[in-house]
Amino acid sequence: MRLVLDAMGGDHAPDAVVEGGVLFARAYPGHELVLVGDATRVRPVLERAGAPANVQLHHASEVVEMDDPATAAFRRKRDSSLRVGFALVRQGEASALVSAGNSGAVMAGGMLTLGRIPGVERPAIAALFPALKGGGRCLLLDAGANVDCRPSHLAQFAVLGEAYLRTRLGVKRPRVAVLSNGEEASKGTQLTRDASALLRRSDLDFVGYVEGKDLFSGDVEVVVTDGFTGNIVLKTSEGVGMGITGLLRQAIEKRGGLPEKLGALLLKPTLAGLRRVMDYAEYGGAPLLGLQGVGIVAHGRSSPRAIHNALVTALQHVRAGVQEELTRCIANAAAWLPPHTRGRKAETEEVPD
Repeated sequence: MRLVLDAMGGDHAPDAVVEGGVLFARAYPGHELVLVGDATRVRPVLERAGAPANVQLHHASEVVEMDDPATAAFRRKRDSSLRVGFALVRQGEASALVSAGNSGAVMAGGMLTLGRIPGVERPAIAALFPALKGGGRCLLLDAGANVDCRPSHLAQFAVLGEAYLRTRLGVKRPRVAVLSNGEEASKGTQLTRDASALLRRSDLDFVGYVEGKDLFSGDVEVVVTDGFTGNIVLKTSEGVGMGITGLLRQAIEKRGGLPEKLGALLLKPTLAGLRRVMDYAEYGGAPLLGLQGVGIVAHGRSSPRAIHNALVTALQHVRAGVQEELTRCIANAAAWLPPHTRGRKAETEEVPD
């Protein structure tokens, strides 16, 4: 398999990105990795990292910066690493693209270059959360691609998320819910109420509303919301994970006694395991579900380990045949989705910034 890595995307590009790509290439010598980016900046990092033979460099002279307006920058910078990388996927020269760059531009680039699965109005970023029971994972979407959503968008997110968990993680019948400010049917907004009404007509295992705490309970496996809310939930959860670790360290240092130091030493392996479960770097990247191709959005602050894991996610996504199942399930959902969503083609003017 051949994967594309946007070498210029992310806060620590190209160094951390290239190093992560080299880690992946060494671990998976049977697959090819194409690094797309400014050769004058990428090649020295490759040489320092000692890249193996299955790594290739494809020059692209421009970069979509993290603070660029997403769609405008993607259109204007025709030789950007992101645009060139997506073109390789569209032309069939690669199976997937991974980028830690401007997530809005990744979304826009995927829609403009690869297009959407027929019947999908908006692709969604699908983020995995650790859960206490069940399959040990909960999928939240959208985690930031679409700030404003319609009820049909949330219903489509549910179909995509359910199909992804079944195909990619082997969850036999994922339970689906809408994120709200309470479990009662009277709660929520017009968006959540209308989305719930749609999902009650589906053949999904729809359980109704859940609250934010239920992302970690394991009582449901797929939670849908708009990208504005989902991104806040995602970033807050990351902050809680870092905060717990920091507060524990501060408390131990403040007491400073032998019992505290001994307890910290005994708990060190347990706390390290907890940190790995909550660390975004362990998940690497979140798939952008709904594209006619595979795009993985990695965290902007990705370390080499996170980039390595994002590439593994891309590899497993393609191996599992996720794209085919997403397409099949969206086509079947036409029986209960609103008529205006059926077979709707991608319209470039709808691409959000």
